[in-house]
Amino acid sequence: MKQVIIAIGREFGSGGHIIAQKLAEHYNIPLYHKELLSQVAKDGGYSEEMIERYDERPISLSFMPMPIVGSAISIEQDVAIKQFEFLRKKANDEKESFVVVGRCADEILADNENMTSVFVTSDKENKMKRVMEREGIDEKAALLKMKKMDKVRKTYHNFYCENKWGDSRGYDLCICTGNIPLENVADVIIQYVDAKSK
Repeated sequence: MKQVIIAIGREFGSGGHIIAQKLAEHYNIPLYHKELLSQVAKDGGYSEEMIERYDERPISLSFMPMPIVGSAISIEQDVAIKQFEFLRKKANDEKESFVVVGRCADEILADNENMTSVFVTSDKENKMKRVMEREGIDEKAALLKMKKMDKVRKTYHNFYCENKWGDSRGYDLCICTGNIPLENVADVIIQYVDAKSK
């Protein structure tokens, strides 16, 4: 089978992770999201708890980032760099097929011709409904969490990448999950990936 890599960027509540799961199941390939953390923790000498704390976290501009002893970079940067190295190794050295959520993969793996980058968005109402159901919170809390998480993701992505988070010019495909069932969204992405790989 030809190598298939799908990089999913997503707004909070858009269903991007569920779509990524469906794509991984369809192609019977690994999904790297939280699954990436244990591998990076093992390779980097961190605890999984510490990796999770700094996972997809931007460098804070309001206070000095916590530096690594004997290093000029912060823990946030080290965790990000280790994740990027892991993805490059899997994609370019080991020629593995996989789906990855976030982690700047749209740009980190841009030199791999078998990578398809997708940005998943949605309207506010559908995102809010998804977040409320998933997290058991009310409308106000859901809106606050959506705003906070999207700000974190945008800041993180834009710190490491030239392409701006959510800017359609940086992705192969941008798709809105608004009123479309997520399995149908996954089908659209599958059709695109299959057509691209022919």
